[in-house]
Amino acid sequence: MINLKVKSYLEFIFVLSIVSLISAFFIEYALGHKPCNLCILERIPYGLAIILIISNYISKISEKLIISLLILTFMFSVIISTYHFGIEQG
Repeated sequence: MINLKVKSYLEFIFVLSIVSLISAFFIEYALGHKPCNLCILERIPYGLAIILIISNYISKISEKLIISLLILTFMFSVIISTYHFGIEQG
């Protein structure tokens, strides 16, 4: 059985990822702001996190593997975000 504390963290990451993607699509399509290529790349880790967490609940993949993949995914996200911030700031 999955640890309750880990389960609540996974649920938080899941909800945060969905809210982030919905807000990005809202800004793009409803408000009409066109994203740059790096903005689009920054959405990929959130989509991967959603897929990983759903696959954890469906197929009961090892909890440690899912957490490791989520850490790698969000490390990639931090690298892209830092690079994007650096380009935007000149």
